[in-house]
Formats: sequence, structure tokens, C-alpha cells
Amino acid sequence: MSRPPFGSALSIFGLNIPWYSLLMMIAVALGLFLAMREEKRLRLPKDTVLNYALLAVPLGIIGARLYYVAFSFDKFSSDLWEIFRLWHGGLAIYGAVLGGAVAALIVTRGNLTHFLTLADICAPSLVLGQAIGRWGNYANMEAYGARVTASWAQFFPLAVEIPTVMADGTTYWYWHMATFFYESLCCALIFVFLWRFKKKATRCGDVFFFYLLLYCAERTIIEGLRDDSLTITVSGGQVRFSQVLSTVVLLLVAIIFFRRLCARKRPRTADYMAWGAIALGIACTYVGEFERNAYQGLFPVAQFLLALLLLLDGAFLFHYTRNMRRIDKPVRFTGAAALLALLVLLCGIGRMDASNTVYVTLRQAVAIGHATLAVGWFYLRATPRRRARRTPQPIPNSEA
Repeated sequence: MSRPPFGSALSIFGLNIPWYSLLMMIAVALGLFLAMREEKRLRLPKDTVLNYALLAVPLGIIGARLYYVAFSFDKFSSDLWEIFRLWHGGLAIYGAVLGGAVAALIVTRGNLTHFLTLADICAPSLVLGQAIGRWGNYANMEAYGARVTASWAQFFPLAVEIPTVMADGTTYWYWHMATFFYESLCCALIFVFLWRFKKKATRCGDVFFFYLLLYCAERTIIEGLRDDSLTITVSGGQVRFSQVLSTVVLLLVAIIFFRRLCARKRPRTADYMAWGAIALGIACTYVGEFERNAYQGLFPVAQFLLALLLLLDGAFLFHYTRNMRRIDKPVRFTGAAALLALLVLLCGIGRMDASNTVYVTLRQAVAIGHATLAVGWFYLRATPRRRARRTPQPIPNSEA
């Protein structure tokens, strides 16, 4: 399994069907099935999802391809026809989401309530499709991570073998992090969460916003491990664009939930502490990214930011229990986050000049996890304790 056991294509009756394309078709079919079940559960007009899919699938593919080509045009400049050879791989999920969003705006005629209802229906299907589609990257030997030189870590699914062709035509196989698998697993877990959460959601957009929040959080971490990220040049340095976009989206979700909170309640000290956790979490994540890429001298700065997060955890726990006089979900989650932060800080002792690829990732996971929990705090604060059954918003039938 360290190399694709069935190659990059499935041979049937003399036809070679690329696994990438086959898995994408399976993902679309399964996603459509699940979304149509949601349509029926919410008692929306018949064929709402089908009409949307007729437009969303082609626009999603076009958007995913254009996004990828825009940030790696040098791969296509010598042969522009390669842009149309989708079976060779090269689709970016953010482009697909943007294409699907455009299709939703067209189908719902720009009505925000209808748009969010449709987005809620499709979010679990979308992330499940991502979990399946990542195995197409495995078949194409792409979306892999940094080199793995430690012999004890050279096994699947922790790592995969990727071929490197030398100038003389000789091919060598080197072990790399199986980042495609890491993301596939994360997407599967997000799907499970969204599938369970959708029945508890009280407002249109909740499921979709949690999809954006959780996916962007995990993508920020895993993208830093990849060797084939789409990058942009800023002041002579390479910046992973997907990480930047993930952070922007995470902040947008935080603002949306905070505005909901402000519409119902007056912000309190704990809410401003949550904003502090978001700021420190994102700062720690990006300082770690620069540290890992080129600037090892930033190690103490990143450790200091994580220590500040730990202190903020302690302040939140003290403030919350002192005022609420009980131990419930916010206390348990914050306590777990604080414990993880403490363990990571202890693991960092003596690693000032060490190779910190794995350690930086652990630190980033804890940091962005704090930011994600803080956004979740805004959601809990803005949601009535007694959850009411959400009333589905009818979406007009539209011919795509």
C-alpha cells in the first residue's frame, strides 16, 4: 500500500478509467444521494437538490480546475491542452466550493436564507466527497508531504513512496508524509460530526458554517506539511495560499457567530477572552509556519505565544467557574485544550535547534484548536439553551 496497488487507472474491457475520475464520480453520486435524503427530511420542494446539482457539478469542476491552474500555471504553459486533461489530477477544493457557491446563488436567486438552507443540505455531502476524492490523489501520487527519513516511520498510512526521476532517467522512490490520507481522515471525522449535528442546528447556515470552520482549521495544519502546495510570492517568499484563505474563512465564521451573539446578548469578559484565543492561536500557527520553513530563530516566539494561550486558558477557567459556579462543556473543553497546550510546551523543552517538523505541527494543531474552540464558544453563547426544532426554509424549484 506504500504505492497504489492498482496503478492510476482501472482497466475494464480494454478501457482505462482513471481512479481519480472514478472516485470523483462516486463522491458526486453518494453526495447527491445524501443531499436528496436531507431534502426529503426537511420537506423541501422535490428536485431542489437535483436542479442544483445539474449546475453545481460542472461549475464546481470548472472552479476547481481554474483555481489550480491559476496558482500553478507554469505546469501548463508549455502545453495548454493539459488544462483540459482533468484525469491527470489537479483540482483544488476551494475552487470547487466557490463554483458550488456561485451555482447556489443562481439557483436560489440570491436569497440569503434559501442559499444557507441549500448550503446546510450540501455541506455533509461535500466533506464526504472530499474524504473520498483524496484517494484519487493517492492513485495519482500527489498531495503528498515532506520527506520521511526515519526508518521507523516509513510505513503506510503514515507515509507513501513517491517516485523522483533524475536527470539521467533513473527513477528513485522516496518516502513522504501521506498528507492525502491525513486530510481524508479529517474530512471523514468532520462528516460524522456534521451528520450528527444537522438535527440539532437551530438556524440556517449552522451546518455550513461549522463545515467551513472545521475544514479550514484542519487544512491550515495539514497544508503546512505538504510539498506540493499552491503558493504565491510575497516579498520574495513563498506563501501557501490555501493556508491564508483558510484563516480568512475561519475569521469570517468567527465574525458571523459573534454578530449573532451581539444581536442577542451584551458581550462579556469571556467573549473578549475568546477573541484573544483566536488571535493568539492564529499568530502561533503562522509564526510556527515561518519557523519551519526558514526561520528557526522564531522557535522561542512561537513557544511564548503558546504559553500565553495556556495562561489565557487558566484565566478563562477561573473566570467561568467563579461566575457560573458549575463545570459544564466550556470548562471541560477548555481544560482539555489547556492540558494539551501544557504537554506540547513540555515536549518543546530542549528543541531550540532541533528538526521540528512534527513538533511544529503539534504546536500548530493545539493553537488552531484553541481558535476553533473560541469560535464554538461564540456559537454556544448565541444559541438558546433550549433548542427548538429548526423550521426548514422552502427553496423554489429552479431549472438549472
